[in-house]
Amino acid sequence: MEEQQIPVSREVYERFALLRARLSARLKRKLTWDETVELLLERQRRKNEIISWAYSVAIFVAITWLLLWPVYVFAPALIPLMYAIGLVIAAVSVYILGPWALRTYKPFADAPAEVAQSVEELAAKAGMKNLPVLTVSETEEINAMAYCGIPRGRVCLTRGLIRAYEEGRFSLAELRAIIAHEIAHLKHQDLLKFGLALSWANVFEYAGNESVRMGVRMANASEGEDEGAFAIVTAIAGWFSAAAGSLLLLLAKLASALSLHLSRRHELEADDTAAELTRPGDMAAALEKITTMNAQLEQRELDRLPYADRWQIQPRNTTWADRLWDTHPPFEVRVARQRSLAAAL
Repeated sequence: MEEQQIPVSREVYERFALLRARLSARLKRKLTWDETVELLLERQRRKNEIISWAYSVAIFVAITWLLLWPVYVFAPALIPLMYAIGLVIAAVSVYILGPWALRTYKPFADAPAEVAQSVEELAAKAGMKNLPVLTVSETEEINAMAYCGIPRGRVCLTRGLIRAYEEGRFSLAELRAIIAHEIAHLKHQDLLKFGLALSWANVFEYAGNESVRMGVRMANASEGEDEGAFAIVTAIAGWFSAAAGSLLLLLAKLASALSLHLSRRHELEADDTAAELTRPGDMAAALEKITTMNAQLEQRELDRLPYADRWQIQPRNTTWADRLWDTHPPFEVRVARQRSLAAAL
């Protein structure tokens, strides 16, 4: 890479030189300027990751309190157990149930050589010890996603995206930006963070659906019986079960708004990391092309996709209330964020 001079004032240079000297003394060797800057950047990355984890844990605690407040009031000794259960639910969902549900996505054995090489290069540049497995989804949608696996994570590209690249509608730089975005999710462990925030909400949603289903069955069964005390009790129990299930679903819906806020935050962070691994302009261009090309697909095709809420492209909601349950920020926001970075550079 061509060397460039960075003009700074003498005061800033002297302060930075002093910082370099301190770091060199601490490490007991003289650092180059490049090593000094890289060390400071790595510190900033670790700080950002700590903040991200702290924010995710705070969301998890808030959701747990919202859904399980009776435990806090009447049985506070069980609070650590509730947190442990939430962590187990998240781990099982992310590392076992998720990969099992997506088992149809096979390793991308016939991937173009430069695409497979890009996955390895970007993962290494991101500092990942275990390189992710490249998989493919046989769908015409132009997109990508990341999901966990044992022992390595997965980066999945759609056949539509690869075909668009081979036809020249995506440059290699833009495709690398898309891949870098997914690698960033794996690097930051966003899937586990999101699964943690969503763990108890998923439990309440499942329990609510089952309670409503059982209640409707009991109410319908009582209608076919002769009038009597048993039929009345069955009907009352059925409607009570349906009402309780509806309440659980409402609580799960409210709690999921917090977890999906976390998801949108993760998307912006992954965009920024991808811009660091590649270039902001490439990330912005890739996002714009994904939006434009997928706009040509029918909505019914998007709805048929497995795990549709995890893909980068999302159906656009129309009201601010609907957007509380979006998994991704509006594309206009994401593109503008990367364009501003590119302009600053």
